Amino acid sequence: MNSPASRRDGGRTGEGPCLLAILAHPDDESFGPGGTLAHYSRRGVDVHLLTMTDGAAGAVDPILLEGIPGADPGVRLARLRQRELEAACEILGISLHLAGYRDSGMAGSPANAHPDCLQRAALDDVAERIAERILALRPQVVLTHDPTGGYFHPDHIRCNEATLRALRLLSAPAERAPTHVPERGFYTAIPRATVKRMTRMMRLMGRDPSRFGTNRDIDLTRLGIDEADLQVRLDVRHVLAVKEAASACHVSQGGGGALRRLPDPARRWLQRHERFAQAWPTPGAGLRRKGFFEGLGFEGLR
Repeated sequence: MNSPASRRDGGRTGEGPCLLAILAHPDDESFGPGGTLAHYSRRGVDVHLLTMTDGAAGAVDPILLEGIPGADPGVRLARLRQRELEAACEILGISLHLAGYRDSGMAGSPANAHPDCLQRAALDDVAERIAERILALRPQVVLTHDPTGGYFHPDHIRCNEATLRALRLLSAPAERAPTHVPERGFYTAIPRATVKRMTRMMRLMGRDPSRFGTNRDIDLTRLGIDEADLQVRLDVRHVLAVKEAASACHVSQGGGGALRRLPDPARRWLQRHERFAQAWPTPGAGLRRKGFFEGLGFEGLR
């Protein structure tokens, strides 16, 4: 196991708006909420990313590993993916922290058995590592994966569980002092209606929506969250080029995400908004927000 979470960029200064995204792998920040991270960075928010694993279990063209030192292909891939991640964060305008866990791979894969993988780590230990980052950065808002992991990836699910556990630990004053509890927590979400449109497009293109993604191991027909369960919809068209440039940094993972095979107009249309559900505190029925920071007292920021 690597050392505790490490900084790769500038420190947190002042008491201005701060957002911490807690995501599983190198590329999740770009292929997922990259537009939102870029949007808030450009609005003056201090945006931080805690990447929980090294991405060592991902698929890769062996040619891309040439010249990278190490006997273990997983270690070499992790080094490559860290370089890609650092480049993507530079484009997005966000600060990077690494939690140091090994990538667990998809459910049922041999990578699940690695002793240093996120899936095998005790939930409270993972939550404590996240809590340490929250205490150091003092964000008003945290962001992580949804409870299904988006596409049932065990590391995504673990991030969701550990982030919520960290928030509960921090909200129990008897357990630590001093403390800091973010005012809001959100998770990434893909509306079920969007998934249905994607599956229709794929079928029209002669592709199987049950075998989606670089490794063809994602069943789109099982995915999606009801629109009624979402609280935030952000228009990210103004930073879509930034998101796509950051995504392109992840060459080892296809450089553009799973949507890259769609025609440009369809891809841009599907990515024009990013949606989120509020996980902390539990939202009331019908709650809608215009942004993560709406009502938190930062003038002109939603």
